[in-house]
Amino acid sequence: MSPTIVHAVVLFDGNNTHSDATVTFDPASGNITSVSTSSNGQFPEGATIIDGSGHTLIPGLIDSHIHVFAIHLPAGEDESEILRSPLRCGVTTLCDMHSDPPTVRQRWQAIADDLEQARKSNSTVSLSDLKSCLYGATIEGGWPKPIVLGHNPSNELKAFVETWPKVTVENAPDFVKNHKANGANYIKLMQENCCSLALPTDSIPVATLEMQTAVVKAAHAEDLPVVAHALSADMTEVVLKAGADGLTHTFVDQPPPQNIIDLYKQTQAFVIPTLAVLSSLTNEMQDWRDEFTEIARKKGLVNDFALQTMKESLAMKDSAAKLEYAFETIKKLRQEGIDVVAGTDSSAGLKGTGLGPSLWMEMLLYVEKCGMSVTEVLRSATALPAKRFGFDDRGVIAEGKRADLVLVKGNVTEDLRALWEGEGIVTVWKQGLKAA
Repeated sequence: MSPTIVHAVVLFDGNNTHSDATVTFDPASGNITSVSTSSNGQFPEGATIIDGSGHTLIPGLIDSHIHVFAIHLPAGEDESEILRSPLRCGVTTLCDMHSDPPTVRQRWQAIADDLEQARKSNSTVSLSDLKSCLYGATIEGGWPKPIVLGHNPSNELKAFVETWPKVTVENAPDFVKNHKANGANYIKLMQENCCSLALPTDSIPVATLEMQTAVVKAAHAEDLPVVAHALSADMTEVVLKAGADGLTHTFVDQPPPQNIIDLYKQTQAFVIPTLAVLSSLTNEMQDWRDEFTEIARKKGLVNDFALQTMKESLAMKDSAAKLEYAFETIKKLRQEGIDVVAGTDSSAGLKGTGLGPSLWMEMLLYVEKCGMSVTEVLRSATALPAKRFGFDDRGVIAEGKRADLVLVKGNVTEDLRALWEGEGIVTVWKQGLKAA
């Protein structure tokens, strides 16, 4: 395979913007071989040359909170779309935040086969890359049992939930060691008392601070980052005190209390806001869901079932919960220098979400509702998640890093909407190979 050279392009390298850059990458190795912040017009013979004039090159996007299971899909729906639709949207890496290990292993194998076939036949790739915590550190009867079982669970689904881990203080080290041995990239805590939801508060068992601290201690001993689910301020307090490295949601039950802001500053934990799913939970921003559903339809990004799902809403909040509280919290955390990492909590069939397009909506919400600049938002979906999760091979455009790249018509560093408006994304490469 000959090298590919994109020149005369606006480059956002994951941290900074350069107005006239040249990037060379090798599809055979899958890596970037050189980055220059100027164009010299002299290229090696046999290289594939792409004139990037009028375009922006950015690192492949990372959605730091999704699920790759298919439990919300009706029988017969195409599970391969779980990994296909994000890649069409420039999302080259997905971070799964609780799925059964057999499903994750199946997805990993599909990704490996897709890459091998593309290299053998000099063709295109079609699946995003995947990181996973495998199962979260669930407790007997605890979260996310109520949302997975729903109103009318099948016996099969009940049996599936019974296979989840039943983590305790005593078995936390074994839980972590087994997960690491099975390929987990990080560990996830579940901290939920349902006070933000249309469910009675404390209607399910709630993990203790002692248990969560034990899991964090065990994970850090194995050099694994720890992230945590929490939808309320009091549950956020527990996992921050336990030492979690990041939160996989922000809370919607109240405005940001100063003690929570102080805990974030003290621990330097990051936050994955997941505003896309929170807006579905609180049944707000319907016009935004409609808009991005129409964008996805026009561009052929997702299938018909996903289009219908994207327009719907979970609508299962407690009466006091408001999305505005999430906006306020992210504004305050950002002002205090806390890292905001982009993620959506999308999964196939989950109302109000679409794997791929929801990340675009998420990112635009950061700009329009949380006061973040476009470059901050681009960083939140590229360099920052790579740094905070320890994905040292991606997230930035630099020599030696993976050639996970997205070429966009227009200057996306000035207007985020360039990702989807007009021609939008022109080409996606994963490990130097064009995406289908």
